[in-house]
Amino acid sequence: MTAPLAGVRVLDLSQAMSGPYATMMLADAGADVIKLEPPDGDHVRSWLQGRTPVSPYIMAANRSKRSVVIDLKQDAGRELALALGARCGVLVENFKPGVAARLGIGYDDVRRKNPRIVYCSVSGFGQTGPLSNKVAYDLIAAGYGGTMSVTGEEGGRYVRPGVPASDLLAAMASAYSIVLALMQRERTDEGCYLDIALLDGQLFAMAHHLLAYQATGKVPGLHGSAHPQVAPYQTYRTGTTDINVAVLTDKQWRAFCRLLGHDAWLADPRLRSPGTRNAHRRELEREIEAVLATRPATYWIAAFEDAGVPCGPINTTAELLDDAHLRQRGMYLEYDDPDIGRVRVPGAPWRGPGIMERWTPPPRLGEHTDEVLREILGLSDERLDALRRDHVIEPRTKGLVAEGAEA
Repeated sequence: MTAPLAGVRVLDLSQAMSGPYATMMLADAGADVIKLEPPDGDHVRSWLQGRTPVSPYIMAANRSKRSVVIDLKQDAGRELALALGARCGVLVENFKPGVAARLGIGYDDVRRKNPRIVYCSVSGFGQTGPLSNKVAYDLIAAGYGGTMSVTGEEGGRYVRPGVPASDLLAAMASAYSIVLALMQRERTDEGCYLDIALLDGQLFAMAHHLLAYQATGKVPGLHGSAHPQVAPYQTYRTGTTDINVAVLTDKQWRAFCRLLGHDAWLADPRLRSPGTRNAHRRELEREIEAVLATRPATYWIAAFEDAGVPCGPINTTAELLDDAHLRQRGMYLEYDDPDIGRVRVPGAPWRGPGIMERWTPPPRLGEHTDEVLREILGLSDERLDALRRDHVIEPRTKGLVAEGAEA
């Protein structure tokens, strides 16, 4: 079966998380993604953990790509990048606004050579507006965009979400926008410029909080794992570990009360609806946990499931890797890494015919430089040797170079 984006070539100048996740989504759909890296590599290559020589960040967001090293600070490097851009259908970058243009690889530079290019710029605050030049990473966008204002325990400090939600939302917005632009190009034969901001994705995710404030005049605050409007809907302590329980319907509430031995709650006017229960959430929480503390988490999860009450564990990463449900759904990819050994990484949650039919492990720095420059630009071995002698295409970071290349 032909993959949806087979035949689409993507030049990926992005680093870290937002851009690389977006281009990995395109690679999962069959696009040929060329990861153009500076001689020192994508800066997260140096974010090593433990004794492994490969960054988990690189491994997480760069499967099925080809790595090419080009020094964009040299004229010869910029010429190579523009030549590649002229032969690609999509270009993705996440430099600070204005940097790509100063390097000579901005949208106008590439469009002059390739009018059909779909050029996607990912930044913290966007390419326009008074804060467009502000440097922003996931943490900054999470704070400015409001997510942190509703994340954390009541009475505690604001907390950054445990996953890079700003980066991931921007990545999904980028990939979705690129696919729409490719569909439009089929009709018009014209490329376009896409301006994607981490902040915009955060605002999109805050919609129900913004509407709740406008409806009530109350600024949403910190509620920990609890829902701000309904209860019981939060994390509870049991006799062993914490579990999540979500009771939203009358049927679920009746089953919940009977299972906990609190049939009297069914006649209590204070607890007649999720909203009124939420008004007495603190008191209700204490009584619920007094019962849950009498038995282990495994007992309660099984009991709630039998009673039709939504519940679940709070899995650690170790537990996720061994989860039978995720394994049966094919959500893990496994491969042998030359440095780490057997590695298991999450597969693609995006579905459809031809998705993830073929994939390759994340590339080492500069692993495909010669291959790509020969294949796409037709460079000779003599030209490649000259570029390498001038350090235009030579990896510079010791320990992260491609196998067989000199550090």
